[in-house]
Amino acid sequence: MLCSIKTRTACWGAPLLLLLVFGISLPLFAVEQVSLNQAGKKRFLTGKVMVEAEDGGLLLLTPDGKLWPIPKEEILERRSDDKLFRPLTKNEFTKQLLETLPAGFKVFQTRHYTICYNTSPGYAQWVGALYERLYSAFYSYWPRKGAELREPEFPLAAIVFDTRENYELYARNELGDSSKSIMGYYSLHTNLVTMYDLTGLAEMRFAGDRTAARISQVLSQPNAERNVATIVHEATHQLAFNSGLQQRFTDTPFWVSEGLAVFFETPDLDNSKGWRNVGAVNRYNLINFRKYLKTRQPGSLALLLGDDKRFRDPASMANAYAEGWALNYFLIRTQGEQYTKYLKVLAEQTPLVMQDPATRQEQFLKFFGGNLEELESDFLKYMRSVQ
Repeated sequence: MLCSIKTRTACWGAPLLLLLVFGISLPLFAVEQVSLNQAGKKRFLTGKVMVEAEDGGLLLLTPDGKLWPIPKEEILERRSDDKLFRPLTKNEFTKQLLETLPAGFKVFQTRHYTICYNTSPGYAQWVGALYERLYSAFYSYWPRKGAELREPEFPLAAIVFDTRENYELYARNELGDSSKSIMGYYSLHTNLVTMYDLTGLAEMRFAGDRTAARISQVLSQPNAERNVATIVHEATHQLAFNSGLQQRFTDTPFWVSEGLAVFFETPDLDNSKGWRNVGAVNRYNLINFRKYLKTRQPGSLALLLGDDKRFRDPASMANAYAEGWALNYFLIRTQGEQYTKYLKVLAEQTPLVMQDPATRQEQFLKFFGGNLEELESDFLKYMRSVQ
């Protein structure tokens, strides 16, 4: 599995009232101070309230970019002050992040990214260069498709562990046992990408730094395509949720989020960085999709649109990712303007409010035609022609 956005928070059940809308009057951005009791442990958070439920539950954004869904029963006390919300500076953010990591981590800064690592400087530099290439491509691609992107409000950061063992030990707090099967992930809660030095997958333990020649050697390994895809996939999630293309904790269908990240991830192993272009045919998922077509049942598209169950079930996950990528590829290539408008509507939804399957499907058809059977026929015909 490529891995994925950290598991979403379930709907609170009660209707939510949106308190903050980006761009409205500044007094609503006052700082809120909240005292909590979480599983017997007291915590104090300072940030701005993004959503408040009718029962008093909150979605709080803290200055480090973390989003905290807080049930009412955990809140001990809350009060506002007259200060305006201010994100941490890059230096403040980096200092705070290092304090949460095990000893021995260093920092490699690029123009847009902070890479915290305890592996070799060469590997950290390679990841940073790959991220910057993706950043430029992402911010060039979407405006041409009609999307209005904003610069990230918070520093973009990734944590790179030296070994899989150390990564799993750290990631277990967020992922639980899933950390054993996931090579890297973007967290909706922390806004961080976490991964490990993937050269270890080939059992290539280099003494000292990993030079460009050694990185090239890694890219020549049989599993290199999936390794590069994982790095780019999770970084795409991070960019989508920090640029305004998507909004964290909204009911964005998994086929959109995951399919879009797969659309961007396709490696180019002939390139020294391992990745170059947006939207190339993803051979790995194309092969999986064509295998799936042999057993695909009528109504598969309706199920994909209606809920995310297929992405959570190990038995159907590979097929869901393949069909999610294929649907994104088809829509972006054939109805790009409508696709961008659809993304905008999804990003404007109220966080933590979940849609039922019928509403999801109706929302989709509003942009891509009222007849799902005709659309499915066009979709399958198009994908059978992709080489």
